Amino acid sequence: MLVNALALALLSSMPPMPDARALIEKSWNRTHVVGHRGAAAYLPENTLDGFRKAIEVGASATECDVHMSKDGVAMVMHDETLDRTTDLTGAVKDTPAKTMTDAGIPTLEDFIEVCKNKIVAVIEIKKGDGVVPEVVRLVRKHKTESQTILFSFNHDFVTEAKKLAPEITAIWLVSKRQKPEDFPAFLAKVQEAKADGVGFQFLNAYPELATELRKKKIPLFCWTVPPGEQINRLADLKVNFIITDHPKDVLFSLAAR
Repeated sequence: MLVNALALALLSSMPPMPDARALIEKSWNRTHVVGHRGAAAYLPENTLDGFRKAIEVGASATECDVHMSKDGVAMVMHDETLDRTTDLTGAVKDTPAKTMTDAGIPTLEDFIEVCKNKIVAVIEIKKGDGVVPEVVRLVRKHKTESQTILFSFNHDFVTEAKKLAPEITAIWLVSKRQKPEDFPAFLAKVQEAKADGVGFQFLNAYPELATELRKKKIPLFCWTVPPGEQINRLADLKVNFIITDHPKDVLFSLAAR
């Protein structure tokens, strides 16, 4: 009996498992924070240490970017080329995975393993042959469907992801500002993709858009938000998620409101 009581006490003291849909539900009452490319203001972007930093500072989720390697491995890299963030050169799609992992570039599988059971993992699908099925395969392999949110600017990728894996939350990132007169066509595209939410550059989030999305119960993600006055503006708009390179600073600002 004592052993059972101790086991129950230990279980009750453990933090809850990350849950993407539960997190979105909470976000209707409080704006949550996503660490952009890990915690890119504090540590190099899209690195395992950066993702661990986002976990450490208490972000609700952390985001990575994915391209496919020459040999069909999903790699964590924002740019199409390796030049800006590594000592390598050339396109991700033309480079074997081992060349990149030897240079310290994580695979998507590495990212999933770091985040699993600790934080909601946000995977932005960039480019590559077979990238959507491969992302879905890896998420399912690790049984992290409920802990994952997929992002893409590519409407077709969001549509494909929801067809392949309707159980995984998927968000359409919208590059163009949407005026009120654009709302009917824009909302039709959201519905067409079966997207679970939308993302906008933070300056493209404004009261009419935020109100319309809240009315339609469509979660609003805003990227990439710097510390400062924009935090209060977006919180006043009741956006669901702030995506930021500075998760610790943004969490402090939100807590001080």
